[in-house]
Amino acid sequence: MASRIDLAEMAKWRSSTVIDDNAQAPMFDEPMFSWLHRGVPGAFDSPIGHAGLIHVYGYLLSAVATPYGLKRQRWLTNDLAKAFRLESSFFFPTASTVPLMERVASVALPTLTDPAADSRTILAFDEVIDRRRRMRTVCIRDPMTNSTALLYGSFSGDDIQIVTAFPIGPLTARAAQDRLAEPARYRYNYAPADAQPGSQFEGTIQLLTSAL
Repeated sequence: MASRIDLAEMAKWRSSTVIDDNAQAPMFDEPMFSWLHRGVPGAFDSPIGHAGLIHVYGYLLSAVATPYGLKRQRWLTNDLAKAFRLESSFFFPTASTVPLMERVASVALPTLTDPAADSRTILAFDEVIDRRRRMRTVCIRDPMTNSTALLYGSFSGDDIQIVTAFPIGPLTARAAQDRLAEPARYRYNYAPADAQPGSQFEGTIQLLTSAL
């Protein structure tokens, strides 16, 4: 798989577990994991792998049901594209010769890096781990269609890498307040190097912007 993807693009993503936090089950099997990571630099070992390969191509090929439906739906509908005000087919796997993972990074990374500069941002906050590390959540919405998406990434120093991006239902002010009141923890199957996926940490919440 890696031979068909620019390795510089792969460096824009963090790591992830294939075991979904909601379903409590792997989203695909070990042969699929091995195929996705064939030739990929780094010490990836199932169930922990490259977040871009897992959340884009692995989810696209996954047939495992979760409480929120199939993971592949994010790449087979126009919901995510509408939230970004893009052509409806922008994230369709065969819509472009540009690899899907690269298309996702091209629109997600700038917004994660500077949420306030994106007029679509309705909520952005960091869960601060320590002086150099933080997890960032950004929610964007297209006011014309009310389509909403969530972006999640990890900061190390001044560098941010993507964990995931997916469409969500309408985000209310109450839902945002409830989310900000939750304990800090690793989310969306992110697999940090020094902790278990989904585990809590003694972090603080730093609100960056809110338009709710």
